[in-house]
Amino acid sequence: MNTLRQYLNQYKSSHFAIPAFNIDCFEIYQAVEDAVAETKLPCIVQLSAGEDKFIQAERLLMLVKKARIDGLPIFINVDHGKDINRLEQLINLGFDMVHFDGSDLSYQENLEISKFFVQKIRNLKPDTVLEVEFNKINLIKNGVSAESFTKPPEAAEFMSASGADLLAVSIGNLHGVSTEFPEIINLELLSQIAAAIPTNFLTLHGGSGINPEQINLAIQTGIVKININTDLRLKYLSSLRHHLSTIKTEKVYEYLTPVINDLKEIIKLKIHQFSQSPA
Repeated sequence: MNTLRQYLNQYKSSHFAIPAFNIDCFEIYQAVEDAVAETKLPCIVQLSAGEDKFIQAERLLMLVKKARIDGLPIFINVDHGKDINRLEQLINLGFDMVHFDGSDLSYQENLEISKFFVQKIRNLKPDTVLEVEFNKINLIKNGVSAESFTKPPEAAEFMSASGADLLAVSIGNLHGVSTEFPEIINLELLSQIAAAIPTNFLTLHGGSGINPEQINLAIQTGIVKININTDLRLKYLSSLRHHLSTIKTEKVYEYLTPVINDLKEIIKLKIHQFSQSPA
C-alpha cells in the first residue's frame, strides 16, 4: 500500500484531492471505513482537540491500524493541533500526519515554532506529513475578512523557512456551513499561492460549505487535501432524529446502523467527487 506522501504526490500530479474527514464519534468512523471498503480509494481521518478529548486519538489510531491490516487506504491526522508536545506524542505512536496551527500567534513566532517542530520531527520520523497554517481561517459566524487571506510571498517564505509539506490556505473558505450565503473562494489567489510554492501541497479547510463546482476548480488549481466536518455532523443529526422517530426498539445499534449507512453515502460522494472517479 502507498504511504500518505505517495498518495499526495500522485493526487497532485493527477489533479485529485484526498478527503480528510473529522471523526466526532465511532459511527462516523465506521461510515468512513465502509465507504473506503467499497470505493477502494484513500482518505484521511482526523481529530481536532475537542474530538481528541472525546474519542482519544490513541483509540482512533487502533481502528486505523486494523483497517490498514485489512488493506484499506485510511490515514490518520491531527487537525488544528496547537500543542506540539501532543503532536509529537501522536507522531511517535504512528500518526501519518499532523497539522500544527499557529495562526493565533504572530507570524514570526508561528514561523519559529513551526521551523523548530518540523526539524525535530524530520529527525524523529522523516516520513510524517506535516501541515502548517499562518493565516487564520475564520468560523462561518465571523464571516470572511480579506486581511486574513494568505499572501503568496508570505506563503513562499513560510514554507521555505519551516520546511513543512502542506499549507492550509485562507482564500475565503470558512469553518462551518451557512444557509444564508454560500462561501466563495478566491481561485485567482489560490492560483498565485500554488505558483509561489510549487513543491508544496495545499489544503482547503471548510470544504463542507463550498459548492461542488468551486471545489472542482480548486482541485484543478492545486488543492490536494480537503477537510470535511460539518456535512457529516449535520447528516448524522438529521438521520438520527429521523430514525429515532420511525424505529421502535431498545437496541441502540438498530438506530445507528441506518445512520452509518446514510453517512456512508455522503462520504462516498465526496471521495468520488474529489478524485473525479465515477460513483
